[in-house]
Amino acid sequence: MKKVFVAFLTLQVVLVLTIIAAEPAGKGYNCEKAKSSVTPCIKYLTSKVDTPSAACCNGVKEVKSSAPTKDEKIAACQCLKEVTTHIPNLKEDRATALPKQCGVDVGFLITKKNCSR
Repeated sequence: MKKVFVAFLTLQVVLVLTIIAAEPAGKGYNCEKAKSSVTPCIKYLTSKVDTPSAACCNGVKEVKSSAPTKDEKIAACQCLKEVTTHIPNLKEDRATALPKQCGVDVGFLITKKNCSR
C-alpha cells in the first residue's frame, strides 16, 4: 500500500511540474505601463528641458526592470520605438542618449530603428 501511495504522489508531482512547464512564463510585455513610465521624459525628448527629470529616470529604470529577458527587451524596444513615432518634435539623439543620461543600461537603444539587434 505504501508503494502505491508513493507512486501515486510521484505521478502527481510530475503532472503538476509538466503543467507548470507548459504554461507561458507571463502574459507578455506590458507596453502600456512602459509608455506611462516614460511619459515624464517628453519634455527632455523634445528639448524643452536640458536634463531628464527624476521622474523620467525612474521611468527608464522601470522599463529596464520590466524587461529582464532578451525577448522582453525586444518587446520594450518595439514599444518605445512605436511611442517615439507619436511624439512631435522628438530629438532622436536625446532618445538614444536618455538611458545614459539617467545612468541606466536598458539593454537597447531607444530609436526609430530595428529592435531585433
